Amino acid sequence: MTEGSPTPEVKPLRVGMVGYAFMGAAHSHAWRTAPRFFDLPLAPQLTAVAGRDPGRVAAAAAKLGWASTETDWRRLIERDDIDLID
Repeated sequence: MTEGSPTPEVKPLRVGMVGYAFMGAAHSHAWRTAPRFFDLPLAPQLTAVAGRDPGRVAAAAAKLGWASTETDWRRLIERDDIDLID
């Protein structure tokens, strides 16, 4: 591909995360930065993060870049808009 040519569209990999504390933050960072280091066939999309405390999970989602939240991990794994659970 030459400079200035269109980039082929990469399909999203819609990720759901259980937890948002230390390891959840580390994994969130990894999902966001993986395309910078690896030639991935899919583009990670931070779709939803789950945590028990509504206020804390909402704050974590805003800080870490997640599009939505759940307060029950079972709801997260039931969602049709998520391809992978971390």
